[in-house]
Amino acid sequence: MREQSRLPLDELPSIDEIVREYHAEARRRLEKGHGAAVPEMEDSVLVAAAAGRDELTAEGLVLARELAAAWPKSSMPFDWPGAEAWLDGLAARADDRESLLAVVRGQAAQHKLGKVRDHLT
Repeated sequence: MREQSRLPLDELPSIDEIVREYHAEARRRLEKGHGAAVPEMEDSVLVAAAAGRDELTAEGLVLARELAAAWPKSSMPFDWPGAEAWLDGLAARADDRESLLAVVRGQAAQHKLGKVRDHLT
C-alpha cells in the first residue's frame, strides 16, 4: 500500500499535500487522455477554501482554468455548463467559506469525527 500511496501514510498529510496531489492527479489525467478531472479540481479548490488557504485556492482556480481550456470536449460531463460558467460557479462556492464549513461540520458529525469537529473554527 505504501508503494501505491502518493501521500504519507505514517503521518497526517497537510492540506497543501492533499490539494497539490489533487492537482497532480488532474494533470496526469489530462496527460493520459482520461476524462476531465472536474470532481478532482472542484475538491481541490473547495478543500483549500474551507481550510482558509486563499493562496492555494487561487492556485487551484488558475489550474482549473488552464485544464478546462485543455480538456477535450468529448471528456466533459454530460451536464457540463461550459468552462466560464463552471469556473464562475466554482469561484463563488469557494468564496462562501461559511457554507463550506457547514458541510465539513455536517460530515464530521455524520461520521462521528469529533477530533475534526474540535479543530473547526
